Amino acid sequence: MGNSYSISHLLKLRKWGLALLCAVPLLTVSVADAAAARVTDMAGRTVTIPGKIRKVWSAYPPLTYLLYTLAPELLNGWNSPLAERSRPFVDSRYRNLPVVGGWFGQRTPNFETLVQARPDVALAWDSSLRAMPAMEERLRKLSIPVVAIKLERLSDYPETILFLGRLLDRRARARQLADSITGTIREMRAFAASIPPRERKSVYYAIGPDGLGNDCEHMPFLEESIELAGGRSAHHCARRETLSNKISLELVMAYNPDVIITQDGHFFGTVFSDRRWQGIRAVKEHRVYRIPSLPFNWLNYPPSFMRALGVRWLASVIYPERRKQNLERDVRNFYRQFLNLELTQRQIEAILAK
Repeated sequence: MGNSYSISHLLKLRKWGLALLCAVPLLTVSVADAAAARVTDMAGRTVTIPGKIRKVWSAYPPLTYLLYTLAPELLNGWNSPLAERSRPFVDSRYRNLPVVGGWFGQRTPNFETLVQARPDVALAWDSSLRAMPAMEERLRKLSIPVVAIKLERLSDYPETILFLGRLLDRRARARQLADSITGTIREMRAFAASIPPRERKSVYYAIGPDGLGNDCEHMPFLEESIELAGGRSAHHCARRETLSNKISLELVMAYNPDVIITQDGHFFGTVFSDRRWQGIRAVKEHRVYRIPSLPFNWLNYPPSFMRALGVRWLASVIYPERRKQNLERDVRNFYRQFLNLELTQRQIEAILAK
C-alpha cells in the first residue's frame, strides 16, 4: 500500500508504536518570563516551550490531523501531500501548506523544509521518544522543543484533546471536540451493549490487494472500533506480527465473517469476481464495504479522530436494521463540527460512495 502506516516501526526504527499510559497528566505551566514556559507533557517530561505558540509541527499524520481540527491556524505543514480527492474537504487556506514529512513508515522529515517552517514546538508520541532518542536529539539541535502526546485508542482522544487545548490555548474548542467524542463513545457503547452476544456479527478487516494482510499492531484500535459498532473481530492475533505477515484464505473461510471491511481499492474492486472468495458469507451476501476516506480515512491508515465518525458508519453497515439514525445527518454534523464544513448533498454522496 502506497500510504500504509504501521505502528511497530517506532520500536524497530521503521514502524510507529503507541504505548498505553496509566494516566493523562495535567498540563502545568510555570512562566519564567514572557518568552518561555515549562510544561509537563503526557509522558511526564518537563519541557521548556515558547510562552506563545504560533506554529506547530506534528511528527505523525494522526497528530497532524488532530491539530488541523483543533487549531488549523497553528499547523505549519503536512506530513505527506494531500490526496486530490481530499483537498476539497480541507480549508483552502491550509491545502497548500508545505510538506514537511515526519517519522512514519520508512520516512524522516525534510529537515530543510522543517527549518524553513520554523515551528515553535513539535508533537510526537511518547513511545517514539523512548524508541527513537535520536529523533528528539535531532530536533533539539534545530531548537525545536518536543512535547509527548498519548494517542492510540479512540477512548484516548478526549483527554488528549483537552491537554492540547491547554497547551495551545484553545480550551473552548478542545472542550467542544472532547465532549463530542465522549458522547459518541458513550452512545456507541450503549448500542453495542444492546446487542446480545450471540447476535453480534463477525467483522473481518481485509488488508492489502489480496485481503490477507495481517496487521496485529493496529488490532487494538480496530477491535475497539468494531466492538463500539457492536460487532466482534473475526481475526485475533495470537502473537505480535508485522504487516508483512499474511494469513491464509483458508483461515478467512474458517472465520466465514458476516461482514468484510477494507480500505484497499483493488481488493474491493475484485473480491466479488474472485472465485476464491465466493464461498465466504460476507461475499455471498454482498456485505463487503469500503471504508470512507474523505478527507482522512475513517478507521485506519492512519487511525485518526475520524474514527469518531467511522464507528457510526461501521455500525450502520453491520446492523442496518438496528441503526435507525440517519447516517447522512451524522456525516453532516461531524463535518460541520470537526472540519468546519457545510456539506452539500453531492459531497455527502461522494463521501459515502463505495
